[in-house]
Amino acid sequence: MTTCWCGNAEFKSFSAEYSQCNVCGTLVSLEGMTPDQLKVLNDETDFYGKKYWLDHQSQDLDFPDIHSRARNDLTERNLHWLKTCLKYCLPPAKILELGCSHGSFVALLSQAGYDASGVEMSPWVVEFGQKTFGVPISIGPVEYLDIPPGSLDAIALMDVLEHFSDPVATMTHCLKLLKPEGMLLIQTPQFTEGMNYAELVETNGAFLEQLKSDEHLYLFTKSSVTFLFQQLGAEYIQFEPAIFGHYDMFCVVSRVPLQANKPEQIDATLLSSPNGRLTLALLDLRARELDLAEKFSESEIDRSARFVQIQTLTEMVKNSQATLKETEANLRALFARKAFRYWFKVSNWIELKELAKRIGF
Repeated sequence: MTTCWCGNAEFKSFSAEYSQCNVCGTLVSLEGMTPDQLKVLNDETDFYGKKYWLDHQSQDLDFPDIHSRARNDLTERNLHWLKTCLKYCLPPAKILELGCSHGSFVALLSQAGYDASGVEMSPWVVEFGQKTFGVPISIGPVEYLDIPPGSLDAIALMDVLEHFSDPVATMTHCLKLLKPEGMLLIQTPQFTEGMNYAELVETNGAFLEQLKSDEHLYLFTKSSVTFLFQQLGAEYIQFEPAIFGHYDMFCVVSRVPLQANKPEQIDATLLSSPNGRLTLALLDLRARELDLAEKFSESEIDRSARFVQIQTLTEMVKNSQATLKETEANLRALFARKAFRYWFKVSNWIELKELAKRIGF
């Protein structure tokens, strides 16, 4: 890739596969992919076709394949994303998820009461998601879909932004699809300012997993992703805690100031329908799980601290016992020397008296 998304063509070296933009700080893939390469015309051979979701994920990246993810994502990342979505946008808002994969998040959004649908590039994945979760999924890219401008309340992009060959063009189109007060919900890897490739390799840093130059074409910093949307007229951005905070960032983007819904508003909305009640129960279970995990972590930290204290005290007792034994030995030796001297004096006195008697003194 000869230019960054921001138009700059001057870079500094980062690794053999990436350079860093001198203007915005984004990490840019040197391999890159064209918009045509991102399309899936043949599911058996194209990059984002069927093999990407099966062989590539499990064999090349050592990640769970789409079958495992379809089960596991619901109880973890999907609930995490839903919590933030509810914070800024309540059902029955209309939401589109780009790159929805197996469709579990679309299904959870629908369960919560949203008018939700998804987009994927692979016909095989689209069919898989439709059959697995019974949700509407269209074959992308999103620019080709017949979606009226200003008709969506939100667009979700979970681990998708970094894959776009032209994020400016795609995000410009997405913003046109949103209502004036609509929002983007985005999770993407976070490249940190000052990150050093050699240090990442030396410490086996978590961010190394994100350096996939044939997939992750742009790896943004918080500053550069903010700059991106500011250039597109969406200047309001709120960063929320990412579920994988050691290498991801999670944010909400809008063209108007963001207004957070109160917890009681969210509860009232979900409690107003049977499916919403089930969704709220899942969120409650997730909150309970995280609370227990935090308490367990705290107890482990406390246990480790106590273990260190016990080791320190044990060592102190051992040292004290050794000191005591040494003192006892010294006392015994001192007592023995004094006793001997006393005995010697007494013995000499008795002998002297006996000798005086014998000589009649």
